[in-house]
Amino acid sequence: MRNLILILLVFLCSNAYSQTSQAALDSLESNYQQCLGSSQRMYDCAVNYYRQLDSLLNNTLKQLYSSLDKDRQQQLQQEQVVWEEKKEEYFKKIDERVEKMHKRTMEGLDDDMISTDNKAAYIKQRLTALL
Repeated sequence: MRNLILILLVFLCSNAYSQTSQAALDSLESNYQQCLGSSQRMYDCAVNYYRQLDSLLNNTLKQLYSSLDKDRQQQLQQEQVVWEEKKEEYFKKIDERVEKMHKRTMEGLDDDMISTDNKAAYIKQRLTALL
């Protein structure tokens, strides 16, 4: 009975954290859209959004690890390693594409902003899957 209560408590805590993380994600998205809507310093908007998403992802992973048993921690860790490898590959392709674009267009922050936005979307996708 005691173990059942403990398991229920862990589930409720992780569910509450998930809801809090989802609310934080929604807030970040809303703030990002408002920042972009101002049509000023859009690259800075994208960089801040990316950093905030990355931080939220790291915090979410730490919370998940602490709430799982050893077997599930290992499974999540393996999944995260695979995801990180795919992320690095995807980011490398994006950076290569932007580098090529800089050779054909005026160098500005538009390409970098779009690149950062795509990277943020990739992180957001992982974060959403974890929540």
